[in-house]
Amino acid sequence: MKGKAFKALMSCLLLLGLLPWSASAETAPESVIYGGGPFYAGGTDTMNTLKASGFTTVMLWTIHVNSNGDLVYNDQPVVSNGSYIGKASWPAELASLKQAPTSVKRLEISVGSWGVSDFQNIKNLVASQGTGTGSILYKNFAALKSALGVDAVSFDNEDLYDVNSAVAFGKMLSGMGLKITLCPYTNVSYWQSVKSQLGSSVDRVYLQVYDGGAGNDPAAWSSQLGMTVMPGLDSQTSSGGNTPAQVNSRMSAWKSSAGIQGGFIWYYDAILNNPAGGSAEDYAAAINSALSEPANGSLTTGGTVSASAMGSPSGEEKEKAFDGSSSTKWLIFTNAGWIQYQFGGGASHIATSYSVTSANDFPARDPKNWSLQGSNNGTSWTTLDTRTGQTFASRFLTKTYTFSNTSAYSYYRLNVTANNGGAELQIAEIGLYP
Repeated sequence: MKGKAFKALMSCLLLLGLLPWSASAETAPESVIYGGGPFYAGGTDTMNTLKASGFTTVMLWTIHVNSNGDLVYNDQPVVSNGSYIGKASWPAELASLKQAPTSVKRLEISVGSWGVSDFQNIKNLVASQGTGTGSILYKNFAALKSALGVDAVSFDNEDLYDVNSAVAFGKMLSGMGLKITLCPYTNVSYWQSVKSQLGSSVDRVYLQVYDGGAGNDPAAWSSQLGMTVMPGLDSQTSSGGNTPAQVNSRMSAWKSSAGIQGGFIWYYDAILNNPAGGSAEDYAAAINSALSEPANGSLTTGGTVSASAMGSPSGEEKEKAFDGSSSTKWLIFTNAGWIQYQFGGGASHIATSYSVTSANDFPARDPKNWSLQGSNNGTSWTTLDTRTGQTFASRFLTKTYTFSNTSAYSYYRLNVTANNGGAELQIAEIGLYP
C-alpha cells in the first residue's frame, strides 16, 4: 500500500440483534483489519483480541515473493522449496481466529506493497517456470495455503502493472481454491483488465482512500470496476489518519453515495502504537455501525419485553431497547440487570448475531460485562455468548457481535453483570439477527 513502507460489536452484538449489524439481516457489513508484525509475533493474546474485535476479516500484510520464489512475511521467511518454515505455532494461532466465539469469518494474505519487487519477481517466475503444479510459485503458495488455512490472496500490486503475469498468477491461485481480492489506489485500467480476465475468482475490491489514494472516490471506482468496492482508511497516528468517529462518518457517507457494504482499516500495528486514538474494537464498530441500519432485519418485532428492574423514568422503559430507534433508551437505577425479548405468537428463531447501541449520555452507564442467553420456557437458560470489558467510544455507537448457534429459542436475554462504573444502567437499542 502506498506509503506503508514508511509507517511501521458490532459483530459480537449482532447476535442479540441489539443493533442492525447490517443494512439487512441478509447483508451484514464486512470489516477488514490489516496488520503486520503483531499478527505473527503477538501469539494467542493478539488472536483473542482480533476474535473479540468485531472485524470479520483479518488481512495478513504482507507476503513478499523473492526472486527464487521463497515467501517472506515482512522479514520472516515462511515458505521455501514447497515447505512451510515459519513459526511453528503460527498455523494453530491463525486457525483459532475462526473458532467460536469470534467475529472473524475470513483470513486473507496480501501480496506486495509500495516500493518492493514482488510482482516483478512473480512475472519473472511465471516466464521461467510457468504456474503448473511443478513450478516453485505453485508449490510455495500451495504450502502457504495448507499451513495457514487462508481463504483468499489480495493483490497489493504497486511495483509492476503487468496484466498477463498477474492474471496467470491469479488463475493459479484460483485453481487451488483461493479467492482473489484486489487492492488498488491508482491505475484503474490495469485493475479493470485483471478483474475482467479473472472473472468470478475476484470477490472483493479493497480501495485505498489514504496516502497516494487519498482522493479516490468509491462510487467512481465501483462504476469503473463493475463491483462495489470496500474502501479503506488509515487509523489515527501522530502524523494524521482517522479517528474511529471520522471512520464512522466517512463510511456512512460512502454508504449513501456508493452503496458500500464493507470497509477496511490500515492498520493494526499503528493502532497498537497509538492506544489513545482508539482500539481495534473501536475501529471495527465504526465501520459496522456506519453500514448498519438499526431496525432493518431485526427479529425483534411483535414480541414482549421483560426486565429485571422496574421503575424506569417515563419514556425510558424497557420497550425502548427494542423500538428500532437509537434516539430512545432503556434505563434502570442499578448498575446491573437483565432485559429479555420473547417472540410473539409462540415463535422461536435461530439468532447468530446481535447488536448493542450506546445511549445519548454518561458512558459510565454503558454495559461492560454481559452474557447473551437463550431459552424456550423463560426459566432454563443457555449461555450463547459472553463479553467482558466492553466500552463504547462514542454516543449512539452500535457494536455488533456474532456467535455460533444452531438452536431456535423463543426468548433471548441480555444479562448485564456490570456497567462502566455508573449508578445506572442504560442501553439505546438491541438487535437480534439470524
